[in-house]
Amino acid sequence: MPLYEFECIKCRDNVEKSLKTLEKKRDKETVKNLVQKYDNIFAIEVIDLEREKIVAKHGRKGKDSVFSDFYLKDGALVVLFNMRSYRFSELIYEEGDEKKVKCHCGEKKKVEKVISTFAFTRDLSTDMPKPDLSNLPPSVRNRTFVGDYIEEKDRPKKHRPTQKRLS
Repeated sequence: MPLYEFECIKCRDNVEKSLKTLEKKRDKETVKNLVQKYDNIFAIEVIDLEREKIVAKHGRKGKDSVFSDFYLKDGALVVLFNMRSYRFSELIYEEGDEKKVKCHCGEKKKVEKVISTFAFTRDLSTDMPKPDLSNLPPSVRNRTFVGDYIEEKDRPKKHRPTQKRLS
């Protein structure tokens, strides 16, 4: 029973088309039209990181949705999408089951298997790589801090403090 990850091409293309539109024009009317046009996008927020100001915003957080962020204008603008996730995992029991996989939007034909993000993680005791901030504008880079703290739930088991049991 292998676990595979899939992406819905239709949902992914909707996000990519929205980003191309937002590269050209980023006003409130454009954002509103994009949210209304694509059914897998629940909300879009465009933020200018240098001026620390919301440029445009429309929509509401959807039920069972995820947030994805994309950078425009060499990292000076961030676009936050609240959308139905177009990447999902499926257990494949038999060889023919892969053809029956469908996205949350109901799409069956335009679903492709992708390389799993978990495939590169063999040993959870290794440190996760830190993001490269060199491509961000200096004003944003100076205000960004990436710490070394790892939450308790994300720590490898061998580094967790032992919990005492109550008898």
